[in-house]
Order: sequence, then C-alpha cells, then structure tokens
Amino acid sequence: MFELIIGIVTAVLFPYLFLWAYRRGLKDGLALKDNKPIEPIKTPLAVMSERTQAKEAKETESVQAQFISNLFGYSGEKQKEVN
Repeated sequence: MFELIIGIVTAVLFPYLFLWAYRRGLKDGLALKDNKPIEPIKTPLAVMSERTQAKEAKETESVQAQFISNLFGYSGEKQKEVN
C-alpha cells in the first residue's frame, strides 16, 4: 500500500518537475542571449531567511502603522481605564 502511494505521488509530481526544469533552462538560455547574469537557484535556507525577515518587517510596519493611527486619531478626551 505504501509503495502505491509513493508511486502515485511520484507520477503526479514528476511532470511538474520536468516543466520547471525546462522553463528554468529556457530562462537561463535567454539570459545568456541577452548577456544578463544567470541568477543562481536559491537554497531552502536562503528562502526561509528571506521569508522570516519579510514577516518581521511586516509586523514592525503593522505596529508602526497602528501607532501613527492612534496618534492621529487621538481626540483629546480622557481615556477609559482598563482593569
């Protein structure tokens, strides 16, 4: 049963792998034609670090936007006490 599942998953994913490899090769070949540098394939570690940095930057921007919103939204009234 386990071999059947592996076979099905492999049969489904292989065409996408070949399509990706073909498109990557085509992109690299066209880049050589235009004398553009070939961008290296990113490692999983690099992708994860970029995502982590982007997520942290988004959280920081969200906090800053909330601060500015609160700052400009203040009407001068007394705030309610939070217990």
